[in-house]
Amino acid sequence: MKFDIPYPPTKKGKSAWNKRFGMNAYYAGKHPMARKRDAEELHTLAILCMKKAHIRRQMVKGPVEIRFYWNDGLDVDNHAVLGKGFVDAMKHYILPEDNRQWVRKVSHEFWDGDCIRVEIVPFGSAS
Repeated sequence: MKFDIPYPPTKKGKSAWNKRFGMNAYYAGKHPMARKRDAEELHTLAILCMKKAHIRRQMVKGPVEIRFYWNDGLDVDNHAVLGKGFVDAMKHYILPEDNRQWVRKVSHEFWDGDCIRVEIVPFGSAS
């Protein structure tokens, strides 16, 4: 299954998004209440996008791999906060938990799309 998460529509908006959710903001000591607001917003956004993609609230049957595809100007390793927020949103929506029993691998890759692509595939599948 897969779904897309839109980036802010403007270059300025995308830049603000990167500054807010990139790892550098967290390393700089982002306030815990700001982190909580960020997490809530990312959870809401992911759930809305899963619903828009017609992904039903139904738990996976076995372990999965989650693949993120990014095109926002951040370094690939700077997406950890976003990835965690989106995986946490999947918990109890399509994932029973986000532990090693259910999520065996998370990857972050670049692509040329105009959104964040999220793919959830059975662990060990080739494509």
